[in-house]
Order: sequence, then structure tokens, then C-alpha cells
Amino acid sequence: MKTEDMQAEAVQVVAVKASSFDELIKPSLVLLLICLVVTAALAFTYQATAPVIAQINTFNANIARGEVLPQGEGSFSPVNAQYPENVAEVYQADNGAGMVLTTMDKGFGGQLTVMVGIDSEGAITGVKVTKHAETPGLGTKAMTAAYLSQYQGQKAITRSAESGKTEIDAITGATITSNAVFRATETALAQYKSLGGAR
Repeated sequence: MKTEDMQAEAVQVVAVKASSFDELIKPSLVLLLICLVVTAALAFTYQATAPVIAQINTFNANIARGEVLPQGEGSFSPVNAQYPENVAEVYQADNGAGMVLTTMDKGFGGQLTVMVGIDSEGAITGVKVTKHAETPGLGTKAMTAAYLSQYQGQKAITRSAESGKTEIDAITGATITSNAVFRATETALAQYKSLGGAR
């Protein structure tokens, strides 16, 4: 009888071990396998689409650059140099028509990103706010084409009546934002001059 009891206990232990494997380990292995397959699929998809995404981003950025420097004809190359913290990037028109500088400043709602086109003579050809968190209807008044047009053709800008500089008006109700756009544009002019202008 003792042998039969021992055999019965052994069968129970094997049955418990088999059910533990089916209940705990097997589902974990299946989930691990699913995670590995999904990860591999995502990695493959990223590798396949990354060059296309980069090409589309470059194309869209060149369209935006072309808006502020139309003479650049949509073809720009990066200018490699050390930039101050508030200058994100500088691109030069491949035909030598000028430069497009992307600068940042603090607006009312946070960081404001401004793209400024400057021709080979050092005059502003266009200003565009490309990223912001300003209040719609208030801060965004300083981003309208009508407001930004006062920068067009200017080589030196000021907020006060300084000799030899064009005074740029602020917008009532959007003073902080219009000051941020002004400072970002002023930074672009300064960086353009420090780079020696368009070559």
C-alpha cells in the first residue's frame, strides 16, 4: 500500500507541475513571443519609412523657407557654425540669394519659433512664426501677415526711435508676443551679420 500511495502522490505532483506550466509559464512565453514579433515589425517599419519621412520633412521645411525668402527658389543648404542658444538653425539659399534663420524667444504662452528670411543685401524678405503656444485671437495678432509685413525690407529694427533703424510697432493686447517676435527677428539680423551675410 505504501508503494501505491507513493505512486499516487507522484502522479499528483506531476499533474500539478503540468497545470502550473499550462497556467503560468505557457501564457508568459506566448506574450513574450508576441512582443518580440511586434517589436521586430515596428523596427522594420521604422527602417523602411525613416528616409521617406526625412525627405518629406526637408521638402516641407524648404517650402517654409521659400515663403520667407522667395528668391531662394526652394533650394537651401544648412550653414554649419556655432550658434547662440536662441538660434535653432541657419540655411543659405543655394543660389546665393540670402539666408533663412530660425530663432526662438519667450512669448506669453511659452517658446515662440520664428523663421526670418534675409536677402544678400541684408534686408528682411519675410518673417513667419512657425511654432507657438500663444492665445488665439490675442497673441496670434502678432503673427498675422499684416503685422509681420512691417519687417519687410528692413535692415535694422528698433522699438524706440533710434537713428538709422526702423521702428517696429507692437500690437496692443499682444505686447508680450509682438515683443518676442521682434526679439527673435532682431536675433536673426544679428546672427546674419555675425556670419558675414549671404555668400
